[in-house]
Amino acid sequence: MIKKIKKKIRVQNQQKVWDAIASRWYKYKVKPAEHTLNFLKRKKGRILDLGSGAGRNLAKLENTELYLTDFSPKMVRLAKKRAKERKIKVITKVAPMEKLPYKDNFFDYSIAIASFHCLNPEQQIKAAKELFRVLKPGALAEIAVWNKNTKRFKNAPKEKQIAWEDKGKRYYYLFDENEIHNLFKKQGFTIKKRFEPRRNIIFILQKPKPTLKKDYKKPKNKAKE
Repeated sequence: MIKKIKKKIRVQNQQKVWDAIASRWYKYKVKPAEHTLNFLKRKKGRILDLGSGAGRNLAKLENTELYLTDFSPKMVRLAKKRAKERKIKVITKVAPMEKLPYKDNFFDYSIAIASFHCLNPEQQIKAAKELFRVLKPGALAEIAVWNKNTKRFKNAPKEKQIAWEDKGKRYYYLFDENEIHNLFKKQGFTIKKRFEPRRNIIFILQKPKPTLKKDYKKPKNKAKE
């Protein structure tokens, strides 16, 4: 019970911090990263932006339904504003990554850009499970997180808090490449493509399609002599 209370307090504080910095973040993070635009190119169907923030990764795509989900109400409000400005139709939800308000096998694709490193280890596992649940079999997702093995974070602790002016401290978890890959592999994903880690660790994963059992052929009875 004590652990649950502590976790709840942490999540509430983080929501307040991100609500507090939302208006500045909206102006600070504006354009999608090139690797994300490349991933989204020519994609069709339902696409989930998991931990969407203020809609930085919004892109005009044909034959798609874009779903933006974030735990910060103010971030989601600003994402709607940005979508309206760019004339992009979106469906938004305020929800934590660990408890998504979507049906099983719902999405064709997903992106989670700079969102998993905002979760503590317990939340990471739950969020990875939720992503696996809501993706269709065969669906692809692009993940990007900060890289622990950079000059910037080489001597930093795994769990870190970074202040944003006087708005509060943001929680971050610093991954190495094997660690973040294993997080998703343990939930059943396969790593389809990796990019050379630099400032960020970027990779594409897939929810496998069910394997069909090979037809069993019963041995023929030998003809009686």
